[in-house]
Amino acid sequence: GYGVVAEGFNVSLLKKDIHTLRPGEWLNDEVINFYGNLIMARSKESTTLPKVHVFSTFFYKTLSENGYDKVRRWTKKVKIFEMDYVLLPIHQSGNHWTTAVIDMKNKRIEYYDSLLGNNPKCFLILRNYLDQESQDKLKKPFDFEGWENVCPKEIPRQRNGFDCGVFTCTFIEFKSRGLDDLDFSQDNMTYLRKKIVLSILNQSL
Repeated sequence: GYGVVAEGFNVSLLKKDIHTLRPGEWLNDEVINFYGNLIMARSKESTTLPKVHVFSTFFYKTLSENGYDKVRRWTKKVKIFEMDYVLLPIHQSGNHWTTAVIDMKNKRIEYYDSLLGNNPKCFLILRNYLDQESQDKLKKPFDFEGWENVCPKEIPRQRNGFDCGVFTCTFIEFKSRGLDDLDFSQDNMTYLRKKIVLSILNQSL
């Protein structure tokens, strides 16, 4: 269970991690973070795709529990204000994966929950983060003029208790290409799980 199946981004993914992509299993942090790194790598290599930064699953948890100072250095080498999209996988209440998107181009903070839940606190935390990050890195307050919070409900919906991680990976993958038409559903989950496995093994999307 502990054999290394993929190495990259200073991470070794083990067999037990890949096993979380079997049907009916919960995806773990390691799989979601590796996939996020693949998405960033694809964006960096492309001249046509949006510029994106995908935060680790541990970012929002650390920010929400311990405050800005604990994540201030996480963007030492990343200029998030130059990105088109900042994408965040969020482990909601420790038992459900959701997704937040900071859309710099369209001035929107979006929250995607495959169980159609709301999370007003998330918008507050991310707005506060943007302001503190701007003060720290750009030495000025963040200009929220024209920004809106959006929690779309006409989105692909989860029909069980274990596919939320796959929905989160897929929301992030679609948004990283600038797509608003989230053209997938619960029926695609087995295929999408296999696709994520192949992406990780080939280290290519």
